[in-house]
Formats: sequence, structure tokens, C-alpha cells
Amino acid sequence: MDISKAKKIIDFNREQKEKIGRQLECFYARSGIPYGSTLKFDSWDYVKMTASKFLVLSVFLPMKDKELGALLYHTKEISYMLINSAIPRANRNFAYCHELYHAINPGKMLLKHGLEMYLDMDYQDSEDEKMANAFAGCLLMPEEKIRAACAAFQQESRSIPETTAKTAECFGAPFVAAAIRIFELGLYNDAGELEKLLNMQKEEVYKLYEHHWLNTEYLKPAGSNQFAALKNLMETQAEELGKEGLLSDKDAKYILRKLEQLYREIGEEP
Repeated sequence: MDISKAKKIIDFNREQKEKIGRQLECFYARSGIPYGSTLKFDSWDYVKMTASKFLVLSVFLPMKDKELGALLYHTKEISYMLINSAIPRANRNFAYCHELYHAINPGKMLLKHGLEMYLDMDYQDSEDEKMANAFAGCLLMPEEKIRAACAAFQQESRSIPETTAKTAECFGAPFVAAAIRIFELGLYNDAGELEKLLNMQKEEVYKLYEHHWLNTEYLKPAGSNQFAALKNLMETQAEELGKEGLLSDKDAKYILRKLEQLYREIGEEP
């Protein structure tokens, strides 16, 4: 990402702070999670339960397309959030938060076509995508917590890249997203330093993590595959609907067949 685009993103996030704040209040109120808390991505059940509060079924799947962060399929009854687990864990976390925004605020694209796609850390320029990215950054790295963490890291760190890496690891966030959030909040202000962070290659970030004893697993794909669990859930639901006379056996088999077809099209080969 070039510095001019990063500056525009930071300016936009600052301008929309009040609006994003209202969206966060809505999220925490509906999810039942205490305001300003961080999400727990180490528990699949917690992640699924959180999304379900917004009538979303979230599923981690390793996808063939490594540029695709997530897909959100929208129906009248429920939305299906398919998160790409073939991208680094930190990016997967950001994609999940990004799609939660769209689940809460379905835009024109989602309502018209029933589909919304998030390209991994692409930071697209549409208003809706910029809002979703701003929301994701705030949800993944709550202001009060990131200010406290950054202050602690600044005291012990020797450089801005070190502080940024420690902050990213602390919140399970992508390195670039952490850099933008830190500068967005004014915790650092030197544009030259921001440009250095944005220009760091993946190999450099990985070495930075290793050098400072940080968890490099955030920089690697998790590879989580919940397709079997999703199929089992849908089979159970189809059986229950069948007993109630709400779904025929023929329709149930058709739905499951389409599900398997979708998985073959987007899923990564084992």
C-alpha cells in the first residue's frame, strides 16, 4: 500500500469515528459482549455464537483463491459467512470483523445480489468497504485497549516497527492494519515512519516477529476446515424440517448437493 492511500484511509477513519462508534455500540449490545472487549478467535464455538447473534452462520474454509478474504451469502432467513482459512490467521481475523459489519449493515450489493466479497487486505475505495474496514480495525483493536498496550510497548521497544509488531500480535491483527490503527489514533505521527511500515515485505515482518519472540502463527494460515461440521448441521436441520413437514426429502438432498458443489468450486484441495 502506498503512503497516499494510507493517509486517505486514516483521514476517512478519523472522520467516521463517531459513526463507527455507534456501529460498535450496536454490535456489543446485540452480541452481549461487554463494550470494548476483544473477540476470542481461539474458540470456534465463540466465533460461531457471536456471528449467530446477527443471523449469520460463520464457517472457516481453506479456499483456492488466496486473494479472497471472505464471502457473505445473504438470504431472507440467514446469511452465510465463509472465511478463508488459507490466508494468515491475523488476516482471517480481520476478514471476520469486516464481514460482521456487512452482516449488520447489508449494503446495496449484498441486498441486490445476495453476495458480498472481501479481498484480503485490499482496502477497496467504495464507501461501504471503507466503513467495513474501519469497523474491523476498531473491533479487532478497541481504542482503550490499544492505547494502553501501545503505551506499554513504547516504553520497552527500540523502534516503531517493533511497537507495531507487538501491537499487531497482541490483538491478532494484520501488521498493516495495526500500523493504520496506531497512526489513526495519533499514537505516532511521522509519515516517513508510516511509509517504512507499509513498505515492509512479508519476509521482513516475519523476521521482526521472530527477533522479538512474537507468535509467528498469526502470519501463517490456520487451514481450519469446518465444512464437515457445516454439512452435519445442515443435514440435522433438514431432518428436523422434514419431520415438521416444512422440507421435502427431495429438496433437502438438492440443498446438500448444492452445498457440496459450492465447496468443490471454492474450497482448496486437501
